[in-house]
Amino acid sequence: MQALALLTGLLSLALALGLLGAATGAFLDPASTRLAVVGGALWAPFGPHLLLAALAALGLAGITRRWGARRAGALALGLSAGATLCAGYIVARLLWVTVAAGGSVNLIAALVPGPMDSPPPDKEETFRTVAGTTLRAAIYVPPESATPAPVLVYIHGGGFKTGHRTETAADLRWFADRGWLVVSVDYRLFTPGMPTWDKAMPDAACGLTWAARNAPRLGGDPARIALSGDSAGGNLAINIGFAAAERLTVPGCGPVLAPAAIVTQYPAVDPTSIHQRGYPIPGFTPKELIEGYIGGPPDRHPERIAAIDSRNFLTAKAPPTQVILPLGDSLVVAEGTLEFAEAARAAGVPLELVRLPFANHVFNQIGAQTLGNQAGRTIRLRFLDQHLR
Repeated sequence: MQALALLTGLLSLALALGLLGAATGAFLDPASTRLAVVGGALWAPFGPHLLLAALAALGLAGITRRWGARRAGALALGLSAGATLCAGYIVARLLWVTVAAGGSVNLIAALVPGPMDSPPPDKEETFRTVAGTTLRAAIYVPPESATPAPVLVYIHGGGFKTGHRTETAADLRWFADRGWLVVSVDYRLFTPGMPTWDKAMPDAACGLTWAARNAPRLGGDPARIALSGDSAGGNLAINIGFAAAERLTVPGCGPVLAPAAIVTQYPAVDPTSIHQRGYPIPGFTPKELIEGYIGGPPDRHPERIAAIDSRNFLTAKAPPTQVILPLGDSLVVAEGTLEFAEAARAAGVPLELVRLPFANHVFNQIGAQTLGNQAGRTIRLRFLDQHLR
């Protein structure tokens, strides 16, 4: 019995220490250390699981004491109680902010996440062929209704280097099931020696124009179009939407329709702060992404970095815009986004900023139905319904 007591005590201690480490990381400067990156990345997708693990550690500590290992049990009990309090606070804070922002979370569903890249779209069509590249749109059709559906045009993320129009298919289908005609569009990604800072925005803008022109054929309402994007796609959504409000025209595609609303998550609005302060994750470093996109360091290409900086697109004519900012973002650092939001409001942009604590970059894309995924979905839907329904 003594051996079993020591074993349960060790398990409780291991769980508690791991959870306390994850909680500590969530409170640190997100771009400071690997612990901060990992800690910030765990709670939004796996907060309910981690809270259950903390409760399990607490239960094991109690068993350890009951079976006679009192000192080990007392130590395990203290640490696991601390871990449970931290986990409970973080999860409760995430839930409170989500509900306060008009969202909702089903904690039972959050315990069983699903894949993000399915189901497949209802159809795919080509909207542009340029420089030998075919750009496609993935289309998710809502259930049949008596009136044309509002249209949501989505631009995927991926640091301008990677990503795909169907990588968040679970979200796109979710919005379609709630009455939206969803159109997710391609744009050209950079490759070594081939920057696309001057190509990605026209590509995605042509996708928006195509969606507007084809909305009636697809069952959508061209008078009710919203633009959405995550990360790099959020940068493009804001830049395109704001420029369209000032009568943007793309050669070969024509005038770009100004969207009625814009919703974004962790948009790369301040590429300079990303380049300078983002945490270097091997294979996906901030410097590599920004320099690959513009063709070199920003100080060598000031005109290119200016051409993608969202602050240079600010206009009082901009449509209502929502930015969901994970405060623990180690890639698109929060300071740059906060500075953009302040400048946007000063310029007259009707901008709503949702600060989501204890969440890192792509907090919503680790799995469908996670806590963070549900938060991102429902907060955006509330804003879209508020402005287009």
